[in-house]
Amino acid sequence: MKKYGVRRRETCRICGSSHLEPYLDLGDQPPSNSFISAAEVAGEQRFPLRVYLCRQCGLSQLLDLVSSEDIFDEYAYLSSTSRALCAHYQGLVDQALALFSVPEGALCADIGCNDGIMLNRYPAGRMRLLGIEPSSAGEHARAAGHQVVQEFFDAKLGARLAREHGRVSLVTSTNVFAHVDDITSFARGVAEWLADDGVWVIEFPYLVDTVDRLYFDTVYHEHLSYLALTPLARLFAQVGLRAFRVERVELGASGPALRLFVCLDGSARAEDASIQAMLSAEADWGITEPQRYHAFAERVAETRQRILALLAELKAKGETVAAYCAPAKGNTLLNYLGVGPDDIFAVSENNDLKIGKLTPGTHIPVISDQDLLDSKTGYALLLAWNYLDFFLAHSDFIKAGGRFIVPLPEPVIRP
Repeated sequence: MKKYGVRRRETCRICGSSHLEPYLDLGDQPPSNSFISAAEVAGEQRFPLRVYLCRQCGLSQLLDLVSSEDIFDEYAYLSSTSRALCAHYQGLVDQALALFSVPEGALCADIGCNDGIMLNRYPAGRMRLLGIEPSSAGEHARAAGHQVVQEFFDAKLGARLAREHGRVSLVTSTNVFAHVDDITSFARGVAEWLADDGVWVIEFPYLVDTVDRLYFDTVYHEHLSYLALTPLARLFAQVGLRAFRVERVELGASGPALRLFVCLDGSARAEDASIQAMLSAEADWGITEPQRYHAFAERVAETRQRILALLAELKAKGETVAAYCAPAKGNTLLNYLGVGPDDIFAVSENNDLKIGKLTPGTHIPVISDQDLLDSKTGYALLLAWNYLDFFLAHSDFIKAGGRFIVPLPEPVIRP
C-alpha cells in the first residue's frame, strides 16, 4: 500500500506571514482520492484537515501538507468521465479563442491537463497544443495524441518550456492552482513562459462561495489554498503579472468557481471594471476578518447534524441509501459525517479506476452506475452536487424513479 509523506508549513504561502489563525477543523482524514482495497484498510493513513486564515493577506490555506508526489503518482481522477465538465471546458476554450483572437498555429497549453479534457476541446489541427501533467492521468492524454510533459510546473519549468517550445499565447490551469504549495514559483513560471500579449486563464473554487454557500467539502488535502482575488493580486504583483478580468461561473470542477484572466504586468490589455469591483466587494465582505470564518465553521457543524438527521430518518423508514458519484470532495463529506457501509451501502461511479475499491476513510464499496440501478435503491446522497441540474436531466437513476439527497448548502431531497 502507498505510504504518504507529510510535512507542516509555519508561514503563509503568499506573503510569508506567521500570523495564521485556524478556523475550520474537519478532523484527521485520508487523502480524498486514495481509494483502497479491503486488504489495505489496516494500513490506511490519516492526516489533519484544518484550514487557517492569513490575517495579513487573506489567504485561507492548509498547513499540514501531504506530499504532492505521493498524491499525484497513481491518480484515480479522470476529468473526461464527467460529460458536464467536458461541456464546461468546451465553453472556456471557445470563449478564450473568441475573446483574445489567438492566431492559428499559436502555442496553447494546459497546466494540469489530466487526461487531456481541455486539450481535446480545441479545434483539431488549429493550434500547437501542449499539456503539463505530473500524474498518471497524463498517460490518457498521450494516448489521445497530445504531447505531455510529465513534471510539476514551477518557475524553472516555465523558463525551460519557453526555450524549448516558444512563448505561450494561451495557457489554462483549471482546478490546479489551489493544489500548489509554492504558488509563487508556479506564477513566476507562467510569467517566464507567457507571450507579450498572452493570457493565462485560471479557474478555481472561490473562497467567498465556499464560505457563503457552505461548500466545506471542497476542503481536502489536494487543495492547499482557498483562493480569492485579494491575496492573488498581491501574489501576481510579486512576479510581474496582473489580473485584468474576472468572472464567476456556476459550474466548475468542484462547484461554483472564479474564472480569472491574467496577463504580464506590461501587457497592453486593459483592466476590466470587474477587477476593482471584486476587490472592493471582498474588502467589504471581510476577507481578512476572522469572525467571518469562525461563523462559517459553526454553520458547518450545524449542517453536519442536519444531514445525519435526514439519513437517520430515511433509515428509520426502512429506506436503503446509496451515494451517487465518488469525487474527492465527496470523501471529505463522508469522513466528516462519520458514516460507513451501515449508513450508505455503496457509492456509484462510472470511473473504472474507482469501481471495486473502497472509499478512503469510510470504506464504502464503490459500484458501477448500472449496479446502483440494479439494486433498486430509492435514495442516493449526491456527492457531486455541483452537477445536480445535469443529473436531474440525464441520469438513469432519476429516470428510474430515484431521488437525490442534496447535502449542501442545506440538505434537501430532489426531485
